[in-house]
Amino acid sequence: MRRIYRIGSDDHPAHHDSISYAACDIERGALALLPTETVYGIGVSVAAAAASMQEQHRMVPVRESGYERIFSLKQRDRTQTVPWLVAGVQALDTYGSEVDPRARALATELWPGALTIVVQATDQVPSFLQAADGTVALRASASPAIQALIARVHAPLAVTSANTHGAPAPTSFANVESRILSGVDVAIDAGATGSDEASTIVSFTSGSLEILRIGAISPKKILSIVHALPSVGSDGSLPVSERGWQKP
Repeated sequence: MRRIYRIGSDDHPAHHDSISYAACDIERGALALLPTETVYGIGVSVAAAAASMQEQHRMVPVRESGYERIFSLKQRDRTQTVPWLVAGVQALDTYGSEVDPRARALATELWPGALTIVVQATDQVPSFLQAADGTVALRASASPAIQALIARVHAPLAVTSANTHGAPAPTSFANVESRILSGVDVAIDAGATGSDEASTIVSFTSGSLEILRIGAISPKKILSIVHALPSVGSDGSLPVSERGWQKP
């Protein structure tokens, strides 16, 4: 049975209870509808997804698992990976290998916020949660609900936008597709997110700055931070490409 927990912008005790109840469901492997500060997403606990794999001695998730249901619910190709929402900058070293100092500078300046950073994954990232090139996308969300959930679940959340692939990503609970809402186990209703843009996605895995998606944080802002570093030149080059990462 799907459960919906409603929270507001104030610090009412009932909202803390809602987050705690939702966190219990997510810890058990539930597929959840979640409000970020950009768009609503659907996702699971990374720890729960990994534990399910280990318990069943499988190399790929079972079709009924919360993680696999993300792809069937979105009607999206399984080869497209799901970004992680993490607690903070320290996650770059836990889940990222040989993190570029420029990526660290951006995270320090812009997290929590609408910036997703693609890094080479460490062995702390299960292989089925990595992209084909061995990377993982990380973001520390500014959403109080997401921050509270990660703290209670004690694990990152693998979250992508709560929409049918190709449809607009919802920026309010009221705009979530009924099919998507019916397909999750638990939902948090926080009203409107306050933004109509997804996160900006960057990568330094090629050795240079790549902006893989332009979103809520402008290239100008990113360049201003990167070029302020002592060891970085100011030639203004800005490779832009698309690699299939999805919102938020």
